[in-house]
Amino acid sequence: MAASRKLQSEIQQVLKKVEEGVQIFDDIWGKVYSAAGQNLKEKYEGDLKKEIKKLQRLRDQIKTWISSADVKDKSPLTEARKTIETKMEQFKICEKDTKTKAYSKEGL
Repeated sequence: MAASRKLQSEIQQVLKKVEEGVQIFDDIWGKVYSAAGQNLKEKYEGDLKKEIKKLQRLRDQIKTWISSADVKDKSPLTEARKTIETKMEQFKICEKDTKTKAYSKEGL
């Protein structure tokens, strides 16, 4: 019983970290697209990359829990995983936009 409560506590902490990470990601995302200069844009993209890496690590933990038989209610975990994967897609688009030169339609 104590192990189950400990696991639930861990899951709640990770879900909270995911929520915070997604909020930070969205804030940085806004900064990337409102940045005036290219240097600033690249700095924000670096921050975005760090944040997506954190989210990916949390996603790996969530995947482990989803495949585990110990966890009964998997819907919040599945929802968090989908949210992280959506942010990963967003990051991919941002990365492509940044690597595309202003006068070119082809990425490097």
